Amino acid sequence: MVRYPTTAWLAAAMMAAAFVVYVTSVLLYLAPPNPLSLLHARAIRGLLHPFFSQNWHLFAPNPVRTNLVLTVRCRIGGRVTSWVDPFTPWLARHHRSRVSPMGKMLRIPQNAMFAVLGRSADDWRPLICRRTPQAPLCRGEDPASRRQRELGLLVLQRAGSAVCDRIAGGGRIGGVQLRILIHEPPPWSRRMLPAEAGSTKYLALPWLPYLSAGRL
Repeated sequence: MVRYPTTAWLAAAMMAAAFVVYVTSVLLYLAPPNPLSLLHARAIRGLLHPFFSQNWHLFAPNPVRTNLVLTVRCRIGGRVTSWVDPFTPWLARHHRSRVSPMGKMLRIPQNAMFAVLGRSADDWRPLICRRTPQAPLCRGEDPASRRQRELGLLVLQRAGSAVCDRIAGGGRIGGVQLRILIHEPPPWSRRMLPAEAGSTKYLALPWLPYLSAGRL
């Protein structure tokens, strides 16, 4: 005779163990740099990345100080389209409904832009670079930084290609160009000013080949 209570208790114990492992991993991931987090860094990142990553820190909040906007234009035959902003409508939908999937979907281009710009969520990098600023890690010349930039650029290239597909249809695109707008809102001392009062810089990437990537 099957003992269902035993099976239920076993399932409950496994779920509780998984919950404890997950919560502990999140706490170590968000905690300031410490030996325990460093010891288990590979396992923690393997569990949380890419779908459960966090962007805030326990005991040491690091608020967002810049807004990144990706714009795309396409080469269609001998014509170049105007710049298109494909992801701001996603952000507006996320603001209208916080339970929508748009917040998670926006992380893909956002993290790709961070990667291309050489930004890292690694808490250990600032500590190392403060002491040895000329290290390859601090100049973005180490293998991990190069792989990060290459992956970020590939993601943006595929996203831009999908935008061009939506504009002109598949098979007609001769090239894709991406531009990252880096907007810095006014500082806290001038917080009463509108966000537009801040400064905006533009980083135009070179033209890239079209990559078929489905539709946005």
